[in-house]
Amino acid sequence: MAYTAYYLSPDRRLAGDVDDSHIRSILESESGVLWVDFTEPDDGDRDLLLNIFGFHPLTVDAVLDQAPQTVRVEDFGRYIFINAQSVDYTLDEDVLQTADLTIFIGSNYVVTAHDVYMPSIEAIQKLVEVDGRPMVKGSVFFAYSHFQALLQAISPALDRMSDRADAIEDRILAHPDESALTAVMTLKRSSLSLSRALVPQREILSRLGRREFDLIGEGADLYFRDLFEYLVRVQAANDVVRERADTSLATYLSAVSNRQNEIMKVLSIVATIFMPLGLIAGIFGMNFENMPGTEFRWGYHIIWAVTLVALGLMLWMLWLKRWIVGGSRVFRSRRLGRFVPTDIDPHRLTNYVGRAASRTMRWRAR
Repeated sequence: MAYTAYYLSPDRRLAGDVDDSHIRSILESESGVLWVDFTEPDDGDRDLLLNIFGFHPLTVDAVLDQAPQTVRVEDFGRYIFINAQSVDYTLDEDVLQTADLTIFIGSNYVVTAHDVYMPSIEAIQKLVEVDGRPMVKGSVFFAYSHFQALLQAISPALDRMSDRADAIEDRILAHPDESALTAVMTLKRSSLSLSRALVPQREILSRLGRREFDLIGEGADLYFRDLFEYLVRVQAANDVVRERADTSLATYLSAVSNRQNEIMKVLSIVATIFMPLGLIAGIFGMNFENMPGTEFRWGYHIIWAVTLVALGLMLWMLWLKRWIVGGSRVFRSRRLGRFVPTDIDPHRLTNYVGRAASRTMRWRAR
């Protein structure tokens, strides 16, 4: 049972030492703005969620369940239940994974719950501790800040994936080996994993922007629609990464096919060169007793001369047809190393999300 709570009173005084009894009184007064954040919620938090906040048992079970949840939004009258997803930066895996963030939006409170480190939560927490600015305009706008930071946290991983696509393309053009193929398939899987999280969240923001819920007041819908447009841009950037991976895969297969053709060409050249040599050796290598020239003193040397002349003529003819070029390219590039899309310093990541969220808040306050 671990949660962090902040309360911004109507006179804009911020309190960070909020316990269960204080939470109950805040909910009863319906004044100010309360934020309760649960990290790795367990059964010890069930009473607070179920009896004090009064959340539906199914939503409480979804919060306490460690299994991944579907992205969705549901209206329960007194509150809105949202399950969103962002990049999981706690895993050291080649394929990008996502993590759930549950958000409850009430008339004067926002409850968040997550099982892993979320840079968006840490960024919002730092902004709240400074002056409580994210909570000033009410619970709905505060929830918007969470969603905005959640989507901002995707950009660093997406930028790394785009840089990886650049490296893969360069590698395939230089030397299409198996490491390039592995990198392409890993990048495609990461892009697909991110797409599975982004596509359903478009519906969430679309519904919030259309004011389908009574809690979303006039003016707040505009911000959610703006966030919807931002999500569309993020999804478009992810689609570009996936398309580049598909193009790289097609280029790799074409390069491998061309390389096989080059190998067959080399084998054909070798066979063509040795055909006249084999003919000469076969004729003069027969074991007949009365074969002409076998007693000739310079016969062995003449055969070598004829062989070398025939070899030179064949090489000259192949060079004229441009089958033989000035030398093969020697590849000295190293194999593509392991790539982790979420290998980003947590401090820098939190600062990036915090700066982006802070800029949005300053613009919103004008």
